[in-house]
Amino acid sequence: MSPVGSTRRFWETRAALLAFRLNVAAWLERLGPMLFAVTSLGAVVVYALRRQRGPVEWGWSGLALAALLTAIVMLWLARRRFFSSAEARVLIESQLRLDTRLTAASIGLVPWPDVPESLPSVVQWRLRGPAGWFSSAAIMLALAACLPVADLTAIARGGEKPPALAQTEAMLEALAQAKVAESAAVEQMAERARELANRPAEQQYSHSALEAADALRDQTAAAVSALSRNLEAASNALQSAENEPSSKAAAGRLSAALTGLREGALPANAELLKQLGADASALDKLSPEQLKALANALAEASQRAKGVLGANGSGAPVARPDMDGKGPGSRSGFGGPGGKGGGESSAPLALANQASDAGDGKSEAFSAASLANLALGDKLGTTSGAHEVDPTKAAGPTSAGAIAAPAKGGEAVWVNRLTPAERAALKNFYK
Repeated sequence: MSPVGSTRRFWETRAALLAFRLNVAAWLERLGPMLFAVTSLGAVVVYALRRQRGPVEWGWSGLALAALLTAIVMLWLARRRFFSSAEARVLIESQLRLDTRLTAASIGLVPWPDVPESLPSVVQWRLRGPAGWFSSAAIMLALAACLPVADLTAIARGGEKPPALAQTEAMLEALAQAKVAESAAVEQMAERARELANRPAEQQYSHSALEAADALRDQTAAAVSALSRNLEAASNALQSAENEPSSKAAAGRLSAALTGLREGALPANAELLKQLGADASALDKLSPEQLKALANALAEASQRAKGVLGANGSGAPVARPDMDGKGPGSRSGFGGPGGKGGGESSAPLALANQASDAGDGKSEAFSAASLANLALGDKLGTTSGAHEVDPTKAAGPTSAGAIAAPAKGGEAVWVNRLTPAERAALKNFYK
């Protein structure tokens, strides 16, 4: 290649490189702030997906696509500030004090200047601004990828099962200990509760799991309540049969109660059903003493079922009768040191067939001092009565629009009382 061609290529290459550097700087200047904004938003989305155990790969892919689109848009917007090779050649002439020799040489008016031994830098990079934006974006990405993620499900659970599920398990456990329902039916409900409890930890507090737990708790409570009512109805029917052996009404009530005890969601204990027999007619063979004992057993079983409902699975101790004096329903079961008054132990928590009778009490009148101690909302007493209706004063039905009143004209809204002098002035004014 001739020296002239070599010299021309040198200067044109320098102009092209200078234009490229200037254009890249203009692009980076616009790209930095926008890329930081897009990256910050994408980092938040990625971290949120990590917390929710979502598709994190989609988050990274979306962030990369958004960054690429941002770079393309900023390149398109910055093109107005781009330098061409001719403009870069003019800038070289200005900085190296070559006047217009490069421009003139490019159109063939003068020869190309000689290649200098050392060419000073025409422009210098100032990367503090773009470097700050890009480093901040990189830090946001690193935080989104490396920050520890808390287990939201564990936080919501507090390490415990859903309350409805815990209540259901407690009710079923108390029901199994009470031994008033068929063990197979209780085990079937317990199996459903175990299926909910064995779900993954992140699904325990999902909307569907909470609804299922609430429904199972309500079904369990309804089944226990129905069992308690049927047992109580059977006990009352037996007591009626004991008092009136030939009563058909008592036999009908007993037959209905037996149907509920056998076919309900929670069938009664097989031992109780065996004592009751196949139908109400089997009870005719029982003596009054046997009917009374069976009625007491059914009443006791009903009370045990009510004890399960009373606790409602909330963790409260379930009251259970104890005949041997050693269980939690006996004095020894709740025994403890008495107070200074000399009490031996706590009151026994046991169920009885007969309700306690505290008597009618003693009626006492309010004194002035007692009335002074009353507060808002205190109940003074209750009365019962009935509406008094006078048939002679009862009015018949009236159709709509039938009531009419005599028409009346307009009435004065106000009346002005004027003195004679004021009336004369008004007459003179309104002539």
